[in-house]
Amino acid sequence: MIRIYANINPVSPRPKLTESRRRDILDATVGAISERGLCDTRISDIAGIIGASPALVLYYFPSKAVLLTEALIYQDQLFYDNVRDELQSAVTAEDKLVVLIEASCPTAAGGNGEIDSWQIWPATWEMARHDPTLAAARARLDEAWRSQIAAIVDEGIESGEFRPVESSDFAIQLSAMLDGMAIEVMLGDPTIDSVRMSELARGFSRQFLK
Repeated sequence: MIRIYANINPVSPRPKLTESRRRDILDATVGAISERGLCDTRISDIAGIIGASPALVLYYFPSKAVLLTEALIYQDQLFYDNVRDELQSAVTAEDKLVVLIEASCPTAAGGNGEIDSWQIWPATWEMARHDPTLAAARARLDEAWRSQIAAIVDEGIESGEFRPVESSDFAIQLSAMLDGMAIEVMLGDPTIDSVRMSELARGFSRQFLK
């Protein structure tokens, strides 16, 4: 099983931050961004969620930019970790593709695909345009995600489930399709919801099944 993200060292240099406390701060940051948006998220909002002072948050994360960058990377890693765990129970290559597709569909409530939590991804893409650290992290995560899709397709070709296809091209097409439709779902487009998104992505994938 390919690990679907590369380890990314935290950009904050401050010592003595326990992993538990770090997760608390990053979870609070992700929650604040999801609720308020990237630009309107303040250190005081984050501190209030965890019952700490803004000064304490800034002690561990020396600037708002550093904290937001780490939080965005952290959320991506959680997503890929959860998908990796779900893939463990999938038997066939087709089943594994379904796992990836379902995980990529924002839903109205519950689970890792909850729409509110998905607001973090457009924020990541926007901030990455201006932040080299986040841009490099995003590139590695995107490449790992496409590599995972390609590996599943190669597995399916080898097992005879899929007809021969250029797996890297398929990975680019499917990941781009999922990203594009996820944005429409998050924006509340009346012509597509998470169920329709899943149907369309699975229909696209079935074209390559034998």
